[in-house]
Amino acid sequence: MEKKVALVLSMMLLVSVLSSAEETPTIGQRLDTATNDVTNFFNKHAGPAVDSVSSTAKSVYNWFGGKAKEWGL
Repeated sequence: MEKKVALVLSMMLLVSVLSSAEETPTIGQRLDTATNDVTNFFNKHAGPAVDSVSSTAKSVYNWFGGKAKEWGL
């Protein structure tokens, strides 16, 4: 009788450990989550700033291009 109880308790403990191991994310899942978080942050916050800088750079480039044409360069 005691052996059966010990066996049942051991099996319950094993199942509990295995089921909790499935809930823990793997290293790959953690890396994917971190990468997605960084991408989402960049798209939300840094994306508009990059667009503004590239727009300013294009304007300056076009201005210099216009002046070069005026001066015949």
